Amino acid sequence: MTHTHPGIPDHVGAGNLIYRADNVPRFVSAEGSYLQAADGRRYLDAEAANGMVAWGYDRQILHEALDHCHQLPALPSFCESDLRLDVLARLERLFSEATGAPGRIELDLGGAQGMETALRIAFSAVGPGTIVVFEGSFHGRSGVTSMLSSSPRYRELLAAWGLEVVRLPSPDCSRCPHAAASQTSCATGCISAATRWGSELSGVGGAGFGRKVSAFIFESVQNVGGMAEPDHALLRAAVDHARSNGAVVIADEIFTGMHRTGPRWGFQRSGVTPDIIVASKALTNGAAALSAIWAREPLAAPQTYRPGSHSSTYIGMPHALGVTRAVLDRWAQWADPEGDILSLEGKIRKRLDQLRLQHPQFVHSVQAFGGAARLVLTGDHAPALRRLCLTASHQAGLIVASTGMAPNVINIHPPLVIEDSDLDVMTDILDLALQQLAAATVTS
Repeated sequence: MTHTHPGIPDHVGAGNLIYRADNVPRFVSAEGSYLQAADGRRYLDAEAANGMVAWGYDRQILHEALDHCHQLPALPSFCESDLRLDVLARLERLFSEATGAPGRIELDLGGAQGMETALRIAFSAVGPGTIVVFEGSFHGRSGVTSMLSSSPRYRELLAAWGLEVVRLPSPDCSRCPHAAASQTSCATGCISAATRWGSELSGVGGAGFGRKVSAFIFESVQNVGGMAEPDHALLRAAVDHARSNGAVVIADEIFTGMHRTGPRWGFQRSGVTPDIIVASKALTNGAAALSAIWAREPLAAPQTYRPGSHSSTYIGMPHALGVTRAVLDRWAQWADPEGDILSLEGKIRKRLDQLRLQHPQFVHSVQAFGGAARLVLTGDHAPALRRLCLTASHQAGLIVASTGMAPNVINIHPPLVIEDSDLDVMTDILDLALQQLAAATVTS
């Protein structure tokens, strides 16, 4: 058998993102903010499993998780346990304290499944209908969520074609057709474009139409869209307009939740209050698959969201619930996460600004929000720079993110507990990689 890609073993499916590069490290252990490869090389994780590993690679979490669940069997999804009820109660408080409203929690597996469950709850309340999202959005790769995600690539192989999705103009000012070079916030045209649907001319039904918008879904920071944060006034206007037209407002907090961008939930940065919130990654620190869907009362109450509307094989699995409880214990013990992450934001911004000054031919601008940041490049250099970061230094490799939707942006989101010395290593490797990118550009 011949390969079109030399790095993929014969028995491994080739479609996974793992095999974007020719040389793929195989990781055998991890500690703190570092991964250890089979060949002995260490890699600083400034992607943090795409926002999942907030607490770094801490083995003790698994030991604590087993203390919570080792006596329970592998419960079917239709069975209840005190462990599950405790986890649900603790999760509900995290959401209701931020929104000022009581609600209910549903569980699912990954982020895409959580988004689909959020739509089930919304449609149970207001009926199926059109879904509104922003350009640049990413909500998963399942049949339904691939329709919500912006890239056409996600819909080439599997998509729920009957689902009507309308995209508002990009909230990224660098891509906005209404933006002027001198603007520091959204123009009147941006807000008008995001709130004109529902009119007779817009082609999208509002409150007075039978074929209406049932849900507006947003990310407080568009991770896959290039770490773009919607202007706060724009997002508030879009949320208010959706709610005035009877749509359920859904916040996708899968990446931004649990202090990744500073406050507990990313939507708190703009002051909006969603009706449904989907969280996932930081709830288990990468040690189990679980997503949590919070819906304000009475959206997930039995009179609206009837028992039997949802089922997922593994949502009662004691191991995942034990991991969640152990991670929630960690979050509860953190005295001042918002203050500490604001400090982390300043440290990341300072180092990235230093790189911008050193490499103006490649670095256009930088932005940081909590424990997340973006390095906006002067061209579509992100894939090459990402590859160079893996090998630029003899001491260690650096893992950063880039996406097909934003090839001019390097996404940075390390563990929230990363040390200052590790941030220095990150900066040094990025500096070396940018130097090598410059040398390669001159050579070519």
